[in-house]
Amino acid sequence: MKNIIHIISMKRGLGGVQQSFLSYYKFAQHSSRYKHYIFSNHEVSKNYGYLRNFFKIQKNFFTFLKHIISKNSIIYLHNKLPSKKIFYLLKLLPTNNNIIFAESGTAWNIKTQDQIEIYKKNADLAKQIIVCSIATKHMLVKRFKINAKKIKLIYNGQEDPLIKKKNSKKKKLNIGFIGRLETIKGAHLFIEAANLLKKKNLIFWIAGDGDLEKELKEISKGNKNVNFIGNVKNPFDFIKNLDILVVPSIREPLGLVSIEAGLCKVPVIASNIDGIPEVISNKHSGILINPTRKINLKKYNNQKSLPNFVINPNNQKLVKPKELDPKILSKSILLLSKNKILRLKYGLKLYQHVRKRFSIKSYFKGIEDLYEQF
Repeated sequence: MKNIIHIISMKRGLGGVQQSFLSYYKFAQHSSRYKHYIFSNHEVSKNYGYLRNFFKIQKNFFTFLKHIISKNSIIYLHNKLPSKKIFYLLKLLPTNNNIIFAESGTAWNIKTQDQIEIYKKNADLAKQIIVCSIATKHMLVKRFKINAKKIKLIYNGQEDPLIKKKNSKKKKLNIGFIGRLETIKGAHLFIEAANLLKKKNLIFWIAGDGDLEKELKEISKGNKNVNFIGNVKNPFDFIKNLDILVVPSIREPLGLVSIEAGLCKVPVIASNIDGIPEVISNKHSGILINPTRKINLKKYNNQKSLPNFVINPNNQKLVKPKELDPKILSKSILLLSKNKILRLKYGLKLYQHVRKRFSIKSYFKGIEDLYEQF
């Protein structure tokens, strides 16, 4: 039996990469033909609970090296293509052509030529690169000139929590945002739209934490309908109580949160950028809005996370990032809030789509079939 050695950081509390991996890893524990291990530089976040076969690299370094060079191990690196440490490690050790890299978003963070070179060198060492979306594949091919034949699309999978929506006669609708409070996630646009709707019968909920929390609370002052609730342990517990989820991202390789909303049958209003349209079809399973507003670099302090390029899903070209116009976003929120039938329709269509394309079983099978090639 071959060993699958996952190298991934489980330190962060609300990362889509970690949540996706956790669903897969728990499923693989009882369904895989292989034995799985996790190696990380950090202790696992308490948010993820107990993980079987989890090892901290520093405490188990020689065991880690043995796996790297073993013919009986497949090395699966999650979001590690930009890592210099990984490059030097793999370059120095005989790895038996057993390297898989999974790319789920780090490609958008690359800014300097030095980073680009390391990224390309790590890609050269890989036997296979797994991407989470068509947009991610285009980013790798067009920006980093990586051979498309080495790239394999396997959509992330999520287990259906089988949530039953309750019929309620509440007077106010709940509009939500969940994610890291940093510029690229667009929480500032959500609040700007909420400020334009503060006289309406709507309550706005923000779940998550991050560098912009203080500034975001400042711009929401005077709007008693905006509520910050901090980090949430289980996204489904937050999303299932919403009437509309808003995903105003500036960049989003795929967008796990939209998949989670679909599994809750909650309609989504989102940016038409990168991989988001691979989850949501405009005016069929949600509302997509083209980003048209120039990003004001002086408005927020947290600008380091802004990408140099994003993927325009209409033509799959690299373009400079823009953000949603809050006026257009507010009009879409108001439109959907006034039409219960449309909300139910979009929620159901999104549920049917994500159940088919993003099931944990299809994701698991795609990964398992890939292992067979080693």
